[in-house]
Amino acid sequence: SGSGSGSGSGSGSGSGSSSASASASASSSGSGSSSGSASGSSSAPAKAGAEVTDDATAGEGGYDYASNVDNHRLLVLDMCDMNELLGASPIDFDAVADIYNNGKNAEKSDGSFRTLGGFASAEGKKHAHDTYYGSPGSLDAFITSALEGTGMFAGESDGVRKQGVQKGMQNQALIAYVTHELNSAVAKAGDGNWAGAVHNWDEGWAFYHGANGGCGPYGTANKRGGNFGTLGSDGETAKANEAILSAMIAGRDALLRGNASGAEAAASLVTRGVVITYSQAVMRYAVKVEADLAKGDMDKARIHQAEGLAFWRVLEPELGVLGMFAETIETLNSAYELENEPGSGPSSDDIRTALYPVWGLLEIGRDDIGSLQ
Repeated sequence: SGSGSGSGSGSGSGSGSSSASASASASSSGSGSSSGSASGSSSAPAKAGAEVTDDATAGEGGYDYASNVDNHRLLVLDMCDMNELLGASPIDFDAVADIYNNGKNAEKSDGSFRTLGGFASAEGKKHAHDTYYGSPGSLDAFITSALEGTGMFAGESDGVRKQGVQKGMQNQALIAYVTHELNSAVAKAGDGNWAGAVHNWDEGWAFYHGANGGCGPYGTANKRGGNFGTLGSDGETAKANEAILSAMIAGRDALLRGNASGAEAAASLVTRGVVITYSQAVMRYAVKVEADLAKGDMDKARIHQAEGLAFWRVLEPELGVLGMFAETIETLNSAYELENEPGSGPSSDDIRTALYPVWGLLEIGRDDIGSLQ
């Protein structure tokens, strides 16, 4: 019922993504802890398979860019502006849609704007969403249905629609963008295009963290790390983010040295960190739904169900195209699909148990996931 955005209808077996399909080999490269096994220097080496460009963007969030991503890193500022609009009451969904579709901050040299909507609706990108859900532009279909109150969001409250919009953009779309860039980097490395590979890899960090990490997936990971007691020694940064940063540095350095397999292994570790964050997210909102229902607050339970759904769809397609996790997917969809009443499906304990096979594949341990505080 969701204009091509129905959840879990596709089994998917096509291209998926190399960082997702690399999940299948991540057990050989993952370390079993959120710190991962990738390592690298915090500043880019000067020469190897590629060279650091003279106009390389200044580093941020602990990562030194090796190429120019001045424009790419600004896209997350659109998310900051949309989050501000989504925090208002009433929500001006038309204003949010304007930034999503037309852009605001990431202006290119020709005067056009890089937009989140442009990526979400694009075909042929190197992520698993369109293969799995069976339609091009599936990311945009989900987000637009929430913006317009159509499809699976027809008749839903503004609070429910907000979750689809916000998490659909900040998490589904931006993580898919990161996945696309890392997969593109690995593909170009395989073709010997090292400069292009490093640039795509840099774009991955620009979309994960960018000019304001708090407005992107990096910020979500820190929140979930706080919820589950998995922050690093600074008390602010999720261990999953520390692992992803380490892997991003290692992958960049591998590409600069002309080491394609090293970059592919690093991409697997990025995937591992993402799985940790969004496993925490889908577990947290299952618990919240149960707490809401215990208080008799069906409206809030519905909002938290939608929030869990939007977070779950970060992982669902990447897991689905592997063809290995049918039971996990069925359990999570039964809990979160909006055609079901909140709490009518699997329990929060069932959801955690359903994720065990995924964690086992990626050597994610209980300490990596933590416990909900």
